[in-house]
Order: sequence, then C-alpha cells, then structure tokens
Amino acid sequence: MNSDLKDRIYSAQCFGNIEPVEFMVPYPNIFSLVEGQNVKYRDALLYKDLSITNKDFLDLTNRAASWLTSIGGKPESRIFLPSLPFPYSEIMAFGIWNLGGTVVLTDDESLPKRKDFECLNLVSTEIDIQGELSKSNPDFTPKFRANLLDEAMIFLGKDNGIQLSHYSLLVNANGVQISLDLQRGSSVKVNMFPNTAAWVVLQVILPFYTGTEITHKKADTTFSLPGQFENPDYLIQPEWSSIEKTDPPTLYLLSENGG
Repeated sequence: MNSDLKDRIYSAQCFGNIEPVEFMVPYPNIFSLVEGQNVKYRDALLYKDLSITNKDFLDLTNRAASWLTSIGGKPESRIFLPSLPFPYSEIMAFGIWNLGGTVVLTDDESLPKRKDFECLNLVSTEIDIQGELSKSNPDFTPKFRANLLDEAMIFLGKDNGIQLSHYSLLVNANGVQISLDLQRGSSVKVNMFPNTAAWVVLQVILPFYTGTEITHKKADTTFSLPGQFENPDYLIQPEWSSIEKTDPPTLYLLSENGG
C-alpha cells in the first residue's frame, strides 16, 4: 500500500480532530488496566525497588477498596487523596477507582475548602495505611463499574477546577505510549507528587498501560521535572508559555488534557 493511500484511509477513520488511535481505547475504565495486567503478567514486577508485582498490587487495591468501604466510601463518591509515602498514593488512587469513586487532587495537596464543592476526607496522612491495608479484606467485589465517560478525577487549583473522565486519562496514557514507544519489561524512573493530572498519567496509569517497571534508581527511561534528575531522557514541564524543541525532549503538560 502506498503512503498516500495509507494516509487517506487513516484520515477517513478520524472523527473531526480525534484520531482513531485515540478514539479506540481498549479498556472500559482505568481499573481494568490492573485486572488486564493480571491475566497474563501477574508475576511481572511493577515497583522494582520494592519487589511489588502486578498480583501484589491488585491485592493491595482490593484491600484499599475494602478499607475505604468500611470507613464510609461509596461508589460514585468523590474522595480526597493526600500525599502518602510511595507507593500508597498510587495504591489508594486505584483503590478509589476499584470502589467506583472519583479521585480528588489539589495543587497544594490539602483538603479542598470550597463552599461549592464537597468530597469525602477518608484518607489521613496520620493513619498507618500499610497497617490498615494488611487488616483489610483482599476479596473485594465492586458494586459499581465505571464507564469510559464517567468521572475519574477532579483536580482543584487555586483559581479553577478540572474534571477528567476515565477516557480522558486513558487517552493521554495511550498518547504517551505511542509517542515514546515504551517497551514492556523496561524500567522507568519517575518521581512526582500527587498534585497534578500528570502524576496520574505518567506515574499511576502509564506503568499498567505499557507494562513497564517503576524504579527510583537507574532506569531505561527517566522522566525528570526541571532540575530533578541528571541526564534524563525526557523533561516534564508543568508550567510554560511557549513550546520549544529541546534536548532532551520536553513533555509540556496541559492539565485540561490530563497530562
């Protein structure tokens, strides 16, 4: 097939400015990523430094959902997620999605105080999360399964709030995977605080979407915030006014797109 015909077929599959590769996300919701990895790759490492496998992570997210339910969490509830020691922010995020709820993040990592916004404050930084999860039931059966267009995350900044669906976040992870061609089994170094939508895409969802391992040591691919790591493969730029070609390449973040 010549390149011109190939391009015309590709264009015909587009819906407006939405490319088919973006439109056809092969997952019904974000939590299905964890379940999908456990079908064939349950023993693959997820958090390399901690020797946590996909199976271990699924067990922890089931325990997290059970614990959240026991303290008042409900399907479709909005739950504030504070900054917890790694990897418990990631575990609790998937625990909230497993429950069928919405993750609420703030740019200053403190509980939202807006009069027009309500969310549950169930996860305290003072609680021994590891101890609570160890006592919780690993056999969690969800009563609600989110769809792609259901609310997955709300990010609240100083002046505005952004609502993102499961589809929005998965599309962003898919876009990063296609652009960077991350390979299954390779290691990725990334260390962000849970106060941006980019944390959700790059550090929470992307490892499951790509089958990569997260490490805080030497890795095949390193993502770095400005001045964070030496010799990174990609820079993460959360604040910018113009896009420039850089070496190493820069990932310019746009919260409204989830990444």
